[in-house]
Amino acid sequence: MCRSKTPSGCFRWISCLIFSSLIASVASQARAEEEILAGRNAARQLRIEVGYAQPLALPVSIFPGISGYATGELGFHSTILDDPTNDFFQLSPSADFRFILLAKDAGMEVWNDTGSAYMGIGEAYYIGPAPFDNHPIWNLVTGTPGNSYSLTLKLHVVNGVYTDSAQFVLSFTAEAPPGPFRLDITQTDPQHAVLTWPTNAQDWALESADVVTATSWTPATNAPNVTGTNFTLSISTAGGQQFFRLHKP
Repeated sequence: MCRSKTPSGCFRWISCLIFSSLIASVASQARAEEEILAGRNAARQLRIEVGYAQPLALPVSIFPGISGYATGELGFHSTILDDPTNDFFQLSPSADFRFILLAKDAGMEVWNDTGSAYMGIGEAYYIGPAPFDNHPIWNLVTGTPGNSYSLTLKLHVVNGVYTDSAQFVLSFTAEAPPGPFRLDITQTDPQHAVLTWPTNAQDWALESADVVTATSWTPATNAPNVTGTNFTLSISTAGGQQFFRLHKP
């Protein structure tokens, strides 16, 4: 209830309430994202909060020229709120930020700030002044799904406004490939049937054999059609029995 006796006072009270609710909502959403949140403590030392469950599963790379598994979704964000309870405060726009790569597991890389090469140990990555929202390319060149691969970093200010953060570790793994997929067969008339399987099975090959225990299966040579989210392929049932499978080479 508005306790002010003037309309303008009531408006200010309601506006404050709405603004406070909005800030709380933004803060909650920001903490829920996969991010590396940067702030400082009261002693002016940089602090990092890793806002995702480690290890982070990296998808197959979609970036031209970058092999293996990679993402640019995970980024460094400067905090937009002070949190005195946790000794975590906003950063000054006068500070000039970098992160420094201290160690890396075999196969795990992060690209430099020009996108021209992997970062070397001791190399600095340009972030710049706060507020910032910077997204490096994290790249697991070779790795096994389920195994963890890590990078050790620290946050640094080149102009001495704050002292360096403690070392922090970011861990990654390879996203498990999709599959296996269901292969359905539907009789359409006495002479034909239709095979159906998901279009997500991009790397899986349709194969056939005369017996289910065959040691040699024959790849299908006819290209399937696409119907909605499925591949479909019409086959003849006029000959002898056939068995079909989806196989990942």
